[in-house]
Amino acid sequence: MADPSPTSHPKTARLRAAPEFQAVFKNGLKRSGVFFRLYFLAAPGAAPRLGMAVPKKMAPLAVSRNRIKRVCRETFRQRRPALAAGDFVLVAQAQAKTATPRALRAELELLLSRVCAQAAE
Repeated sequence: MADPSPTSHPKTARLRAAPEFQAVFKNGLKRSGVFFRLYFLAAPGAAPRLGMAVPKKMAPLAVSRNRIKRVCRETFRQRRPALAAGDFVLVAQAQAKTATPRALRAELELLLSRVCAQAAE
């Protein structure tokens, strides 16, 4: 199988197991915005990975949850080469379900920039 393109979002770029999420929640940096809470746990030498939590209680319709996740994955995929090495976990807040994709993207880019800047210190 060919290597994934630099613009893809392969399985190796995702957090999937509960212990991985728990480690980030317990030991990571935390930044909050209107639509998201972003957690980051540095892992020098590792590629950036993304985990997402979009609770059903926050957005009961699957179409809403999937829209939020799709925007987040795409934004992360585009920014991935410039991100700090480590694990990012994104938790959607209640206001995210009514936000426009542009607003979601703008806030996520801001949070990613802040976390990466703080991690570089």
